[in-house]
Amino acid sequence: MRYLSISKWTLLIVLLIFGCSKKEKPLTPDTSPPFVQTVSSFDTTKVLVSFNEPVNPELALNTMNYVITSYETLDVYLVSIDPMKKHCILRTEPQESTFYEIDVKNIEDLSGNRLKDTTLIFLGIGMQIDSFPPTLTIIEPAEGDTLFGFEYVSVSASDHTGIKNVSFFINDSLINIDKDFPYFCILDVRELIEGDVYTLYATAEDYSANIGYSDSHDVFIGFHPPFPYVVLDTIYTDKVPFRADITDDGTMLFFVQVDTSGDDLVMINTETNSFERTIRIFTGTSYYLDVFENSWVYFTTGNSFSIYDILLNQITETIDVGGFAQGIVRSYNEKLYIARNTKEDILVYSLQQNSVIDSIPVPGKPTALAIDTNSDELYACLYSENLITVIDIEIDTVITNISISGHPFKLIFSATYDRAYVTELDNSLIGVIETFTHTLLDEISLYGLDHPKGIAITDDGNYLFVGSSYEVLVINTFDYNIEWSFDLGLYPYSMVFTPSYEKLYVVCMDFRIFCIGD
Repeated sequence: MRYLSISKWTLLIVLLIFGCSKKEKPLTPDTSPPFVQTVSSFDTTKVLVSFNEPVNPELALNTMNYVITSYETLDVYLVSIDPMKKHCILRTEPQESTFYEIDVKNIEDLSGNRLKDTTLIFLGIGMQIDSFPPTLTIIEPAEGDTLFGFEYVSVSASDHTGIKNVSFFINDSLINIDKDFPYFCILDVRELIEGDVYTLYATAEDYSANIGYSDSHDVFIGFHPPFPYVVLDTIYTDKVPFRADITDDGTMLFFVQVDTSGDDLVMINTETNSFERTIRIFTGTSYYLDVFENSWVYFTTGNSFSIYDILLNQITETIDVGGFAQGIVRSYNEKLYIARNTKEDILVYSLQQNSVIDSIPVPGKPTALAIDTNSDELYACLYSENLITVIDIEIDTVITNISISGHPFKLIFSATYDRAYVTELDNSLIGVIETFTHTLLDEISLYGLDHPKGIAITDDGNYLFVGSSYEVLVINTFDYNIEWSFDLGLYPYSMVFTPSYEKLYVVCMDFRIFCIGD
C-alpha cells in the first residue's frame, strides 16, 4: 500500500471541503411596497414624512404627491429628502393647532414597488410668531413711464419665511396675483383712459399672513396711434392665399392662391377692394412674388420663375431654373435674384440679356429675399441654418453671414434702411439687424407673439405690423412695445402696407384677406 504525501492529503481535504459546501441562495427580489412610518409637524411650516425604506427621490420630491387638508387645504410648495432617501421634509403654509389629514400617493421604493395610497393624521403646532412683513420693490415700469398696449409689470420680493403671493394693483384695483418667482404680470392698458396718470403698486404676503407694500409708481397712459384702428373690409378668396405684394402707386395688390385644382396669380384693386384679374398658373405651387414699380410681377412656381406684364395682362416668360425656386426679387440694375433652395445658391438672371449670368453659393438653403436699395445689398434668409446671408449686388459676392437664434421667415427694411426686421418662426421672436454694421442688435420677445410669419412697416418707419397665430400686433419701433392688436383669421401669412391709402392688407390662410385702416 502506497502512502499519499502530506501535500496531496492537504489538497484532497481542501477539495472535499469546497465540494461539499452549500451554494449561497440567491437574494429574494424585493416585492414589498414601502409604507409611511410616521408623520409629524415639527414647526409651523414643516412636516416630516418618514418611510420604512429608501424611496425614489424623483417621486418623493414631487409636491403633487402630498395633499394636506383640514378646514382648508395647505399648499405644499417644497419637498426636501435626506441622504438615506427615507425622510422627507415638506414646506407648507403655516399650520394652526388643529388636526390635519395628509394623503401620500404615487411613491415608489428603489425596486419600483408602489406605496398604497395612504391617509394619516397629524396635529399642527400653531401659528408661527412672525410680525415682519415682506419687502418688495417695483422693477418696471419706472416712475413716470408712458404705457401703451400690453406692458410688463415686475417686482422683487423677499421674506425670511418665504413669499406666499404677490398682488399687483393699479389705482387700487387688483390686476393680478402671482404665486411663483419671478413675480410679474402683463397689464393691458388699452381700456384705460388715454392721457391720464395712474398709480401702480404691489403687495406681498408671507406665510405668517404679514403684508408688505411696495413703493408706488405714477405712470402715464399714452395715446393710441391714429392708425390703424379698425378692420375696414374682409375679402374672401377662392383658394388658400399665400404671399402678397403691391405696386409702387398702391393701387394694385397681387397675391398667389393655391389648391389641388390649380394655382392663380390674383390682382385686387385697392380703391374698391375688389378682384380685377385672376391669372391661372400651370407650372407648380407658387410661394414667392415681387411686384416691381407698377409694371411687373415676378413669381416663383415649383422649379421655375415667371414674369407677368401688368400692362399687357399676361405672363411673358417662364424659365426653368433647375432647382426648387423660393424667394425672388428684382434690383434696379436690371437683374433678378432667385433663391434655389435645393441648389443652395442665389441665381442671377439678366433681364437685358434674358439669361442666367451668375450663381452665388450660400451656406445653406435660401428662402426669402429682400434688397437694401441704399447699400445695394441682398439679404437672403437661410431658414434651416438660422442665418441671414448678405450679398453685394454690385459684384454679386457674399459679404457676411448674420447668425440669429431662430428660423428666419420674412425680412423687411425700415424706411431709411438702417434696420432690418426678421420674423423668427420657430422661437417666436423678431430679430433686429443694424444694416450698416450687419450686426444683430436684438431679438424681441413679446407677450402674445406666437410663430410670427408676415411682417410690414409703416412708411414713416414708426410702427411694425407682425402676424401672430390669430392676430396682428402693432409694435412701435422706438422701444418695441405693443401698442395695439387685432384679432383676425388663421395665421396672418403675409402683410402689405400701402402708404397711398394708409391701409394694411393682411393675408390669412383661412381664405380671407383683411384690410385695416382708419
